[in-house]
Amino acid sequence: MIPLAIGMLSGPAPAIAQDAATGAAPAIPVAALGVVLVLMVFLAGSWVMLRRLAREMQALAPQPGGAQLPGRLMDLPLGVPEGSIRALLSIFIIVLGFLLLALQGPLGLGSGEALTGFIGAVISFYFAARSGDQARQVAESAADAARRAAGAADRAMDATTAATASLANGAQSGAIAAGATPDQQGWQATLREAQGQLQSLRGLIAVVGTLGVGTGALAGADRALARIDGLLDRITPVLGGQADVASIGRLAEEAGAALRDLGDLGPVGNAVADAMATVGRVAAESAPIDGMLRGLMGSAGIGALAGPAGLVAAVVVGGIGLVRDRERFERWKAAMLDTPLDLGLLPPVVDANLAAAALLRCPPLAALASQGAVEPALALSAWEAVAGTPPEAAPDLAARILAGGVAGPGAAALRQAFAGHPAALADAIEDFRAAMTGAAALAGLNLPQVAVAGASIPTVALANAVRIARQDSRVGAEIERLVYMVESLGRADPATLARVSARLAAPDFLEGAARAAAAPPASAEGGSG
Repeated sequence: MIPLAIGMLSGPAPAIAQDAATGAAPAIPVAALGVVLVLMVFLAGSWVMLRRLAREMQALAPQPGGAQLPGRLMDLPLGVPEGSIRALLSIFIIVLGFLLLALQGPLGLGSGEALTGFIGAVISFYFAARSGDQARQVAESAADAARRAAGAADRAMDATTAATASLANGAQSGAIAAGATPDQQGWQATLREAQGQLQSLRGLIAVVGTLGVGTGALAGADRALARIDGLLDRITPVLGGQADVASIGRLAEEAGAALRDLGDLGPVGNAVADAMATVGRVAAESAPIDGMLRGLMGSAGIGALAGPAGLVAAVVVGGIGLVRDRERFERWKAAMLDTPLDLGLLPPVVDANLAAAALLRCPPLAALASQGAVEPALALSAWEAVAGTPPEAAPDLAARILAGGVAGPGAAALRQAFAGHPAALADAIEDFRAAMTGAAALAGLNLPQVAVAGASIPTVALANAVRIARQDSRVGAEIERLVYMVESLGRADPATLARVSARLAAPDFLEGAARAAAAPPASAEGGSG
């Protein structure tokens, strides 16, 4: 069929040339008939292919995992795989265009440029649509994965809540068994109170048992959960039955001992106390950090003894107060951790004051400051030298600055401070960018102070103190773990958040943590307070 059509298309050419020489009318009908014949062959072949694809798609419906396929077929054009119709239409237009372009002489067409542009537009549209579809599919897959993860977390929380309610209902239904003696009733009341405390503690530990990013599981969470679950499994039938006084008493004493070992906050309190102890040891080894903590906490009215404890508690309590507001908590995280450069946290225009605040948060650039102060115009010029949109790789930028490839007083100051040390300048550039992220996040946080132990710590002073203390890698690791623990606490209910925050900010907790910091480490299951 196709050779015949090609022959019909190629055959009229000599005749057309002859007609043109004699002045006769060209043989357009014959060429047009050939074009129509080729298009009919193309359309027939396309129809056969589409029918076969549709049958194959329909055959998939009964297979396992294909339960949603019939509904999906209703959304597909002609019931064929997505993109098939668009591909055929594009091919059809391209074939027709090239055919008309090749036969523009026999067909008497004088607009070859227009046909070429039209074909090019169709090809560009097809591949652009393909790229857009692929990007959309990737985005939809990522969104589906995020929704599935959120749904799994919600289902886990619902299951925990349902289990807690079931245990509470079981305890209430068997609160005081018929014929129980006064001694039995007393022990049952004690056991019910312990049961409620264990259930509350279990809910807290379940929320923060696994930290979200890079810091693994909260120390002792698995062991604490296993211990609590074992006790709850034994308490429920005892409260619902007729156990003897001795058995109820032993179980109540065991539950009380577990609550004393675990503390008010379980592994959460343990993580906080460990961080306090770490900061305390670092402060004892470093006079600058110790002096900074004494000044910060002493000015807040907490007292020098609670310096390390107050710093850690302020980081956790401040984060808990913001964790329900995702945008503000991200700013808090950036301010506490000095995350790498995040242009999304920076204002549209960085002014001189913000640049000066960031430079003061950057110890490698201390040479640009004088007596704890920096000239704002110089800080802004230094930032303009290292910023860039998009930011240039720090080693490459450092080499260009030292080679004189970057102009301005800020670049000149950097050349003078780091002459002959490109690696040190590259590190300073990365540190300055991170400090700018933290300074910008802090500026947009709208949280002037953090209340701890009845005193208020200025948020800017707290962030600066954390940054200084984090220069010791041990403190940096503890602060990072605490920030991600607080982020996990965002999944807890508001009442649990309020309870944790109030306990961590209580003066007796800070005093106890300060004393525990000098004692040998406690069991990983336990917690301060």
